[in-house]
Amino acid sequence: MGVSEVVEVQCTSIRKAPGGKTVKVDLTVVNDLIINVVISGDFFLYPEEAIHDIEASIRNRTLNDAIKELNRFKGSVEFLGTSMDDIINLVIEAYNSCTKG
Repeated sequence: MGVSEVVEVQCTSIRKAPGGKTVKVDLTVVNDLIINVVISGDFFLYPEEAIHDIEASIRNRTLNDAIKELNRFKGSVEFLGTSMDDIINLVIEAYNSCTKG
C-alpha cells in the first residue's frame, strides 16, 4: 500500500480594496484543502467577532466549499473599507497561487 504525500503550502494575497483599505488573506493549503486562514487589514467589520467565524467557516474545506461558506455571510456582516466579494476574490487568488503547478 502506498503512502500519500502530504503537500502543505503557505500563500498570501494582498490588495487595496476599492474602499482604499488594505486587505490580506494568508492561507495554509494541504492537499487542496484550506486548513488555516487569517484575514487581516485596515478595514472594519461589524460585528467585530465575526472575523473569527468567517475564518473558521472555511477551514478544512475545498476552495468551492469555502466560497459557498463565505457567501452565506453576505447580509449578516457589514464591512467598511472592503466587502465580502473582496474577501472571496482574495481567497481565490491566494488559493490559486498555492495550487497552480
